[in-house]
Amino acid sequence: MNRVGKSVAKVVDINVERKGRILREHLSRSPFINNQVPTFSIVEFNVTELCNRKCVFCPRSDPKKYPNRRKFLEPSLYEKIMKELSEFDYSGKILYSAFGEPLLHKELERLIALSKQYCPKSHVEIVTNGDFVTVKRLHTLFDAGLDTIVISMYDGPHQIEHFTKIREAAGLRDDQLILRVRYLPPKQHYGIILSNRAGMIDLSEIGVKPLAEPLKKKCYYPFYQLMVDYDGTVLLCPHDWTKCFKAGDLKRQKLLEIWTGKALTCARKRLSNSDRNFEPCKVCDAKGTLMGGKHFEQWQRYYRENDDAQ
Repeated sequence: MNRVGKSVAKVVDINVERKGRILREHLSRSPFINNQVPTFSIVEFNVTELCNRKCVFCPRSDPKKYPNRRKFLEPSLYEKIMKELSEFDYSGKILYSAFGEPLLHKELERLIALSKQYCPKSHVEIVTNGDFVTVKRLHTLFDAGLDTIVISMYDGPHQIEHFTKIREAAGLRDDQLILRVRYLPPKQHYGIILSNRAGMIDLSEIGVKPLAEPLKKKCYYPFYQLMVDYDGTVLLCPHDWTKCFKAGDLKRQKLLEIWTGKALTCARKRLSNSDRNFEPCKVCDAKGTLMGGKHFEQWQRYYRENDDAQ
């Protein structure tokens, strides 16, 4: 039963297990950065503030809350970040997803190429709504170095056949072009593990609404993932559509300075104690523990050892 007393079918997202496996594999290869601090296994980029859709479960459904803006991640800033990742031979996932539609970035292939130039062992992945996916575009993306493209299908089961034909015509495997069902009825949460997007979404009829009080639950996001906005701001996590928690600015700071800095350290320690009573976590209902448990344990050991040494 959900919060409003209506039965909601449990959503099983195959992407959770896939991402969890990627996290565990990367952690087993590279548990520490420069043999010092626990690693992150995903660097997620919000490459543009544009999207061509307004899904009901997204803050973009209300342009007053989240308007389209012609803002893009600059290749020069992206190259600076890739250079810093190359300093410790980063081999985790580089993800283009977040708050916009990545394929609206006209220089996306250039960003992918920079990823592979500086971090050839990294796994570069795009999450897209598929509206701009063509055989020709797939060729340019994969020629640039893309490893995986995940298409979220919002319109109906007819899209399976459509994108399967495109995948075959492009000569891609099913692990290179992955299809995700996102068109299920509301009572099945559209096929998504929904969150209230840090309090910005109210779908009370299916149990997704702003919280009356903070959850008393751990959250692993800032233990395994670095979230980078289009302007170089490092955010707490991809659920924070309010962008109220700014951990640092990659235009002026080094990546590792932010990853080990006071803001993320404070957030991790509070979340370790199931304390979400700070922005944006106080209004967020994301489960937060579906993956990243091993990273969480790594940070716990790191903090214990370093606190004891002081």
